[in-house]
Amino acid sequence: MKLEGTYLFGETREQVWSTLMDPDAISSAIPGVEEFVPLEGEEYAWRAIAKVKMAAVSGRFPGQVQMSEIQPPTSYRLTVSGEGQGSIISGSVVMRLEEKDGGGTVLHWDAEANISGKLARIGQRLIKAAANMMSKRFFGNLARQIRAPA
Repeated sequence: MKLEGTYLFGETREQVWSTLMDPDAISSAIPGVEEFVPLEGEEYAWRAIAKVKMAAVSGRFPGQVQMSEIQPPTSYRLTVSGEGQGSIISGSVVMRLEEKDGGGTVLHWDAEANISGKLARIGQRLIKAAANMMSKRFFGNLARQIRAPA
């Protein structure tokens, strides 16, 4: 399943980039994350547990999150994988930052997700709608963190 979108931030590209590179900001922005622990010996990888509820399937999904292809201050790939409740989830999102004429930053994102097991039986339309809702929540949470006083 492929998803894409944009999000407009009022802040500079450097401010948005700084927040995107902050593991605490990322973990706080991802809906449902209960645990986000660095993997030993890995600078940009974490063990995560997320609580997910989608239609009749709900539960805790342990997995991993990793940043790669880091090109400061313009782009990186965030890869996720998890397994639980009879389902397997994997995917990645490439986030690219572009300075907007007149100020602000446009974040372009392109994601690809693979879902199997019980979650896959829910149907792609429902999964896509839930994924779009979660991405809006993620970027909204991220925007609030960028605007919050340090």
